[in-house]
Amino acid sequence: MRHDQRPVAIAGGGIGGLACALALAQRGFPSIVLEQAREFGEVGVGLQVAPNALSVLDALGVGDRARRDALLIERMLMMDGVSGETIVDIPCGPEFIARYGNPYAVAHRADIHGALLDACRDHPLVQLRTRSRVIGFDQDADGVSVHVGAPTDASAGVSARADAAGAAPAFERVQAAALVGADGVQSRIRQILIGDGDPFPSGFMIYRAVIPVAEMPADLQHPYPTLWAGHDTHIIYYPVRGWTVFNFGATVRIHDRPVDESTEAPLDEALAACAGQHPTPLRVMRAAGRFRRWTIRRRDPVDNWTRGAVTLLGDGAHPMVQFIAQGAAMALEDALCLAVMVEESAGDFVEAFRRYQDIRIVRASRVQAMSWMMDRLLHAGGVERRVRNSIFAGRTPEDSYTRLDWLYQPPDYVRAPRT
Repeated sequence: MRHDQRPVAIAGGGIGGLACALALAQRGFPSIVLEQAREFGEVGVGLQVAPNALSVLDALGVGDRARRDALLIERMLMMDGVSGETIVDIPCGPEFIARYGNPYAVAHRADIHGALLDACRDHPLVQLRTRSRVIGFDQDADGVSVHVGAPTDASAGVSARADAAGAAPAFERVQAAALVGADGVQSRIRQILIGDGDPFPSGFMIYRAVIPVAEMPADLQHPYPTLWAGHDTHIIYYPVRGWTVFNFGATVRIHDRPVDESTEAPLDEALAACAGQHPTPLRVMRAAGRFRRWTIRRRDPVDNWTRGAVTLLGDGAHPMVQFIAQGAAMALEDALCLAVMVEESAGDFVEAFRRYQDIRIVRASRVQAMSWMMDRLLHAGGVERRVRNSIFAGRTPEDSYTRLDWLYQPPDYVRAPRT
């Protein structure tokens, strides 16, 4: 046998976890995806899919499926939320596509997740389990024993062990060759490996909404995301799901104020939070009517996220604020890089995970840091706003592309799909 045929256990069935399972399967390595929810699905609506993300989806063989319901955008546009003037207008047409090998797209998160989920379901080397929360692990030279929390009912198909007193089942042990923590910003695996506590509030929150196209102002229905950068706020909106709805998000600075995520926010509250914004994006906000509140949390980069045959991926490793819309892209790049390293190391997971981290840590941490630094550009006020606008004044498309090359050019380890 060429390599250990025990599965790689993947904690978390989001975009990163499914991409990891698929990439490993295409290279002959089985996996078991352990998702704690009752079913596989994605939280949220809109997702910006930059060229580097599409390149990974192509390498995984699901690019065409992902594009099917996505919108390939004409431009990236940032407006001044005070004056209404254009700050940045980057064309995303043929020159952009030729340069990066892919367009820039916006999509419903469920469509990207669904493309990966369908491919995983079709692959014999991927096992998918729901109601399976990874709560811990033990590892030794023979592999990793993954502790999976007991399900709420028998339909999850888990045979859990009882505790010493014969009480209700505590957890099941899943024997695996390795463990990947793709379990998000609140990663349990991270707490065991790093122990740095909960992610801390960034001082920002988002008002999110979905606007039916019939209720969206007709003159603002553009085939691209429009971002309005205002003092301590920014607003973005764009169409998804074949122009049936618009995704809307208003990010506002709240400092350390607590956020109630359990109830809807009324229009008056959101309007008051964005009172300094230009009237145009506020028209879109009024069309939305009601909103869900979402706290933006963050972590600082760390210098290690691996221990032996256990490693982290995506938000578990390098959670980032959404200010450059690269969280999903980084998880996708992680997944493919990890699988390539496993293949090149012939299934030596300790060596593969060390190489994976060495390759990914600088790029992912750079994106993590740059995302947070965008706070100063997106939320500038007073003279800083004028300075920001002067920085972008007179830039040509070529100037903008040159500054984006480091981010949108697909890394070397983005390889052709395997069968």
